[in-house]
Amino acid sequence: MPASQSRSIASASARLAASLGGAPHILGPGEHPVRPDQIDPAAKAVCRRLRDNGFSALIVGGAVRDMLLGRNPKDFDIVTSARPPEVKLLFQHARIIGRRFRLVLLRYQGLEVEVSTFRARPARQGRSSLLIRRDNMYGSPREDAFRRDFTVNALGFDPDSLSVVDYVGGLDDLARRNIRTISPPEVSFAEDPVRMLRAVRFKARLGFDLDPALVTALRRMAGDLRHAVRHRLAEETQRFLSCGHAVRVFGEFDRNGLLKPLLALQEHRRYFTRGALKDPLPLLGPYLEELDRWTSREGEPIPPTVALLGLLASLARSELVAYLRGDRLPVPLKRAVMADLRLEAPVMLGEWGLLKGQIVPALQILAAARKLLWEHRRGVEAFSASRPGIREAWTLIILLRNILELEDAYVERGLAAMPDLPVLPILDHHRPRKRTTGNSTGLHDGARKRRKRRRRRRGRRSTPDQE
Repeated sequence: MPASQSRSIASASARLAASLGGAPHILGPGEHPVRPDQIDPAAKAVCRRLRDNGFSALIVGGAVRDMLLGRNPKDFDIVTSARPPEVKLLFQHARIIGRRFRLVLLRYQGLEVEVSTFRARPARQGRSSLLIRRDNMYGSPREDAFRRDFTVNALGFDPDSLSVVDYVGGLDDLARRNIRTISPPEVSFAEDPVRMLRAVRFKARLGFDLDPALVTALRRMAGDLRHAVRHRLAEETQRFLSCGHAVRVFGEFDRNGLLKPLLALQEHRRYFTRGALKDPLPLLGPYLEELDRWTSREGEPIPPTVALLGLLASLARSELVAYLRGDRLPVPLKRAVMADLRLEAPVMLGEWGLLKGQIVPALQILAAARKLLWEHRRGVEAFSASRPGIREAWTLIILLRNILELEDAYVERGLAAMPDLPVLPILDHHRPRKRTTGNSTGLHDGARKRRKRRRRRRGRRSTPDQE
């Protein structure tokens, strides 16, 4: 980064530190449009239990923003003065997750709630230390608000007093329909480059405008996406694909220079076509349109693994699409493609960012989709509903209908069959599956071997021959 930009970031950090003062702006009941029935009873109950045990608690983030805009929140995040181990002790179905950002994920009355602790902005000096790798310094409600990404996402809501708490001017930005970072955009994007993607997503989803200073910093720092963890980028990409506005979101990414760094095609160029490396958006267009049609037509979220597989198939080599489609390939090429898929598909999925728990289901989905298309080419319409990944395979086929050149009648039959098909338990980063093959205890290999060694040592000491 140029020295002038480093000095600008340092001075911006100093201005932010000086701004952490003053009282919050509070709107009481009747001064805002949030209705009590918009708040899920489980979120209220979680806050109440935390308060009954001597901790403070607020609903924060997108839920507060959406309620103020008259939307129904899809989830509720809670922030509290309790530390993660203290939260876990209060709730039965709770587990601590995360490493960079430790929080408690709990199931309560059928709702999945994320509960985090008030955090402070860690002290940093210099450009190299701005990137947040650990975010577990605890602080006050004010400090927690100032360490968040955008002003419209930093509002708090007290479900007991029905009050909105604003430390950062988020209410004004919400009224102006403006997306603005809390800290100077250069600092905010240097701390977490993924915030650039989130700013564009909020613009497309909410119909808001981006702050001019944010746009300038975004276009200048787009290349910093390479500093973000690849798996986190893939996780965010899955959200963009299933938000219902994928065409607009990816168009904004392309206009602001974020699309190529996000896809990281050059880093894994052997997996993609030349056209994708040069200009990926035209290749993605038909697929993104189908994604948005699916979301508006079906009214249900697309499995994240399926959405990411479709994106990769849209950009991947023509041999992969031909293999899925069941085209007759020359025998040497067919052998090469099959060997390539068997050897490189898991590597490709892992390198590009699929979470570990998604790779095996992804391969099952690809195998089921190939089988369905092969049966269709042979005129066989029956299929086994017990085949792993059958429902997700149909979803993938429907999303790739234009790329695979499928007729409407076949796609309609797939849509009609889907309600009766089983759902593949695709794993996500919150629910790692314990190993069960040859290991009923759920221990990983190293722990199992250590337990065996301990048992052997105990056994040798207690045998009569050794006595």
